[in-house]
Amino acid sequence: MELEFHGATDGTTGSCHVLRAGGRQVLLECGLFQGHREDTYRRNSQFRFDPRAIDAVILSHAHIDHSGRLPMLVRGGFKGPIHSTGATVDLAEPMLLDSANIQLKDAEFLNKRRVMDKVRARNEHREERRGVRHRLSHFYTHDDAPALAMSNPPKREVLPLYLEEDVRDTLPRFVPHHWGDWFQVGPNLRVRLHDAGHILGASWVELEAKERGKTVRVVFSGDYGRPQPILRDPVPLASADIVICESTYGDRCHPPVDDTEAQLSLAVERLHKRRRGKLLIPAFAVGRTQHILYALSRIFERKKIADIPVYVDSPLAKRATEIVYKHRECFDDEALARLRKAESGEHRLKVHFTQTVDDSKALNQAKGPMVIVSASGMMESGRILHHLAWSIGSPDTEVAVVGYQAQGTLGRRLVEGAREVNLLGMLRAVRARITVMNGFSAHADRDGLLQTLAPIAPQCKTLFLVHGENDQRLPLARTLAQRGFARVECPRNAAVWKL
Repeated sequence: MELEFHGATDGTTGSCHVLRAGGRQVLLECGLFQGHREDTYRRNSQFRFDPRAIDAVILSHAHIDHSGRLPMLVRGGFKGPIHSTGATVDLAEPMLLDSANIQLKDAEFLNKRRVMDKVRARNEHREERRGVRHRLSHFYTHDDAPALAMSNPPKREVLPLYLEEDVRDTLPRFVPHHWGDWFQVGPNLRVRLHDAGHILGASWVELEAKERGKTVRVVFSGDYGRPQPILRDPVPLASADIVICESTYGDRCHPPVDDTEAQLSLAVERLHKRRRGKLLIPAFAVGRTQHILYALSRIFERKKIADIPVYVDSPLAKRATEIVYKHRECFDDEALARLRKAESGEHRLKVHFTQTVDDSKALNQAKGPMVIVSASGMMESGRILHHLAWSIGSPDTEVAVVGYQAQGTLGRRLVEGAREVNLLGMLRAVRARITVMNGFSAHADRDGLLQTLAPIAPQCKTLFLVHGENDQRLPLARTLAQRGFARVECPRNAAVWKL
């Protein structure tokens, strides 16, 4: 048996692990790395293994940092099935199509910037020869156009990693499964999925491989969740010989969900008192957006607020919300009761889903008060960038940071107190209030991970910690070693382990 790690070993994005067991090569996840544009493109543009050699993919959930390179895998020659839950299959289609569209738009923008920077450099050279130095930034008036503040323009043409047709070729390879049902990947390898409680349809993975007359059990946590509104609580991890576990919050504890909802309630109250401005909530279109709407519905009902409009500015989020309603088998009892109440029209919260670019631009012109929920959650792409560009310089704006912000992202810079950020190619002063609300996280924290891992320590021969920055996974590794795990490893990228 071999394990080979190709992502999410030094951070929280790009999950991708090769398992060779039972005579088969299985890929656990196939996600996009997210961070600085140039580094992102370099790390995502190629695989360090042959896609043609992979027999099957096991996908824990639909988030792009776990699924986003599947079209590249298929284009590279992968011919096997992609196993996941039915809810994940339904979410993967709009998410991968959206990813392809974003990459195409990013490539067009970067190539436009590259050409315009060449024009600027040529014009500056001409002006210098005349002895006159002019700033050319006044020539650019559109928000998407480059300014002199831009750094590191692309030197070569940028191509999207994949296109819509690659996604269309990938979708037929998905095979849906119910939680708890075994299925065969090969004669000597069987798999089943269990509810991970992270987002709709998210699973942790249990594998049994027969090798040399022995059965070896492997557990992969995927993104392991926590008790939270809407979804059922995660199923505890099973005992196994080999465990691969996430460590996003390996050295941190979340505040209670009620405390975080109270923080959001205070932000809504501040907006209500101002009677102007915007509450911007960057949120993942799948999972986090639905959780935020759920919390806002409770807040508006409790505070008897009915005059502040809530906009979800993400076509993907609209589609994802429709899919969430479809898969009620994932809901807890409270969510089902609230859904029935919403269907009866009793809610004060009135949500408006935008569709077109013009609808989105109209929100920028409005003075508020209003709440805008928009993707992406780490503020690296999507319509939220335009809302931030228009509003982050205003003290009447509050940005509620409701999710984990990976290193190198715009969200991380704002959380760390940046007073000036580059948005759509221009430097913008940050005068908006930045409020961090970590309690909305759908990941288990340190105590949650310890609680689910502790019972399986006696049987576990090796525990691998992935999907965590080292300031989180290294302390967790030390704690788990102290609590009875025989061997705890923090693998590096491209590391191969023979077990």
